Amino acid sequence: MTTDLNDGLLAPGEAAGAWEQGAWRIGAAVAAPAADDVDRQARFPVEAVDALRDEGFLGALLPKSVGGGEAGLLELVGAVRALAAHCASSALVLAMHSIEAFNLARHGTTEALTDLQREVAEGRLLIANANSEVGIGGDVGRSICALDRSTTPWTVEKQALAISYGEHADLIFATARAHADAVETDQVFMILRRGAFSLEAISGWDTLGLRGTCSKGYRITADVDPALIFPMPFATVANDGGGQARQLLLSAVWVGLAEAAAARAHAFVRAAARKSIGTMPPSAMRLAEIAGELQEARSLLVAQTLRFDWLDAQSDLENAGYVMALRNLKVSTSTLAVQTATAALGICGIVGYRRDSEYSLDRVIRDSHGGLIMVSNDRQLGDNALLLLARRQV
Repeated sequence: MTTDLNDGLLAPGEAAGAWEQGAWRIGAAVAAPAADDVDRQARFPVEAVDALRDEGFLGALLPKSVGGGEAGLLELVGAVRALAAHCASSALVLAMHSIEAFNLARHGTTEALTDLQREVAEGRLLIANANSEVGIGGDVGRSICALDRSTTPWTVEKQALAISYGEHADLIFATARAHADAVETDQVFMILRRGAFSLEAISGWDTLGLRGTCSKGYRITADVDPALIFPMPFATVANDGGGQARQLLLSAVWVGLAEAAAARAHAFVRAAARKSIGTMPPSAMRLAEIAGELQEARSLLVAQTLRFDWLDAQSDLENAGYVMALRNLKVSTSTLAVQTATAALGICGIVGYRRDSEYSLDRVIRDSHGGLIMVSNDRQLGDNALLLLARRQV
């Protein structure tokens, strides 16, 4: 594995896992060259996703018994971070797919869901998510729509606030009330197959950043196969690994974006130093500050991912302290991405501000702001504030 510098970024060394190294190669060779066009056109990063598909990333988290890669969560967190350093939209597609692949591997215990795991791994199927819903204020733990069991086949109709890359997905995982009389929190988690669902766009995706995720709102209408409903409530899936994996994988994107911004600043300062041998550019001190903050973010991400494995082994993933820590991880990493991008702009100056410069921070700055609102940091902090009122320790 090369350790060459690429636009100020240092490729993962031999000590890094194969999945992280593979994601780096795809990022450098495929995602990065297409990233500006993906952003400009607000189009799906088809080149990067095809490369991820060809190298087995869509089945990475699935067990080897069904043809998957049996990768650990830490390995995929590293892969997402490596890809995000080149193209945040491509990394988010990998992260969001991997969240649902993780849920399928962990909770898809029935014969039909095991068969579906094999299809995902061998057929390299792309998974999207339709848990959000118009009218619930971003709370995916509630649903307004309900599974209609009175028809043959069963059906569901849902107005999803966003289904990222929904038009390109082979499978859509979605929540709904278990039946017409169920309360909003009594949710099933079901898998909808292409050919059995239709999408009608109800909102566009002309956004400041993260444009390649193509996260339009849709009215989704689908026939539901009872065999493709998870055998436990959605709350169990979300609390027993799913929600935790989501925080870790998405936080990896924000760390990767911070690394991309720092890399531009690093490359700029090194170029300035070469022009004045024997003197340290004034901006080098600011770069050192960025490097320290970036080290904190990397360490937080790795520590909380390792903590996942430790708590999982003790069946204690719903530990309130860990839930708070993951929210704090999301807030810290998404905030750092914006701060690092802004600080890098201060270092690079006008060449970072220009869109036609090798040091341009245009896309990184815009993408990084998406992390603040996906999911809102205020929601994360508000939930932690309520927990702190009940806890005896911080």
